[in-house]
Amino acid sequence: MKKIILILSILLISFTNLSAQQSEISFLCNKINQDSLKQNVIELQEFSTRYAYSPNRKQVAEYLKGRLENYGFEVVLDSFLLQLGWFPTEADTLWQYNVIGEKKGLWAEDTTIHLMAHYDSRSDMEGFEDYFNFAPGADDNASGVAAILEIARIFNEENITPIKTLVIDFFAAEEQGLRGSWDRIEKISTPIWQEDIKAAINLDMVGYCTSDSLDYVFDVITYDDSDELTQMATDFAQQYTLLTPNETMENNYASDSYSFNSYGVKSVFLMEHEFTPHYHTERDVYNTINYHFMREITKVALALAYECSVNNNYGVVSIKDVEKPSSEVKLLTNPVKNHLTISCRNLNSQAKYEIYNQSSQILQEGVVENPNGVNIIDCNALNNGIYFLKIISENQVFTKKVIILQ
Repeated sequence: MKKIILILSILLISFTNLSAQQSEISFLCNKINQDSLKQNVIELQEFSTRYAYSPNRKQVAEYLKGRLENYGFEVVLDSFLLQLGWFPTEADTLWQYNVIGEKKGLWAEDTTIHLMAHYDSRSDMEGFEDYFNFAPGADDNASGVAAILEIARIFNEENITPIKTLVIDFFAAEEQGLRGSWDRIEKISTPIWQEDIKAAINLDMVGYCTSDSLDYVFDVITYDDSDELTQMATDFAQQYTLLTPNETMENNYASDSYSFNSYGVKSVFLMEHEFTPHYHTERDVYNTINYHFMREITKVALALAYECSVNNNYGVVSIKDVEKPSSEVKLLTNPVKNHLTISCRNLNSQAKYEIYNQSSQILQEGVVENPNGVNIIDCNALNNGIYFLKIISENQVFTKKVIILQ
């Protein structure tokens, strides 16, 4: 009987933790903003061209570096020479710049999750010859970059600290044969592996769709030995979005995840299913993109990045080298209406909360039901005003200012 009770207790704890994780991912997905996605695409298009040989290539890379730095990432430009041998001139040998941003893992810095997209563009189809000056590349691939910038914004805004290092890669010269991602993975793996990459999540062309939202379909492009990542992408699409996932291996060689997978990295590639008719033309501009559809694919990428880097269900890492993980408390809703939602990490199992008014009177108190996840506190009994939430866990005290607007 004791054994049965123990098993049931373990199952209940697992279910509680899973429910908390799902609540947090759902909350974060709802933070994705269509206007923000659109603005990101417009700003990238405003460079006029992001063609690999154009003189502004470093300017584009510096812009992306600044964006990621504003979101709390440690960022470097990693340069490499692009040599194709097409022209017997110096124009055929030019420095290119991968943009690499990192949020260091709390438990395992050398274990990494890569979230990636290429930022270069081209528009040389249908006889168009001015791509040195005009290659807007809104869908291919400002859309993928824009989605990742939005995910970076949310990680920063919600003060999310991963336990494995989250790496954002914006690759140069993808259109010249995945040159940026080949250079990147070769440097990581040579002469010995510099990091333990658990997942590569690639976004390329995630904005074109003319279907009604009830018929949204997107491609989950798969690779060998990456079944768990593929299944997660499919499950998250069904759980958090309006999308119908289409699993396929078609075109898995056509974007940067192929470079990483060729070195044995488990990878997944998210892409629109309805292929844009504006591919590599001067017509690939921001107003051809369906931003509602793009928001849904961004949800899948965010859920994958969060699950792989913040939770420890995929690519499990040990905490044996850490004396004690840092505790934290975050407000997930503020101002508050009806319910206060907080996220806790590594609190003591006996942690409790107290809500004070500005006269230091305790108006409400109770236990923290989930010391390592999301908690919802009923605030219907409190009037509009400013209050203070105090979380007490062992010898630690967290105090947060709360505004209630019923």
